[in-house]
Amino acid sequence: MEELVSVVIPTYNRMNVISRAIDSCINQTYTNIEIIVCDDQSTDGTIQFLKDKYISEERIKYCMTTEGHKGSNAARNQGIRLASGKYIAFLDSDDYLLP
Repeated sequence: MEELVSVVIPTYNRMNVISRAIDSCINQTYTNIEIIVCDDQSTDGTIQFLKDKYISEERIKYCMTTEGHKGSNAARNQGIRLASGKYIAFLDSDDYLLP
């Protein structure tokens, strides 16, 4: 059985580009992944946009930083706490993975 890989994507007001990052994870040849999107208190509707777009994608988890806008490192740390995988990969919300 393949080991689970957790991909942590911190984001802040990246509604216009984050779906490219998520789609690049979904389209990997290695499929035993979970995608954890950690929103750092976006004000552009990022999380609702993603919940609507990826409603049927069970591999995606969403979280929000709890102490206000603290930066991408705080969002990454929260994603690590939620990760279930043996391995953790980080992906910026304006970047993407090659297949």
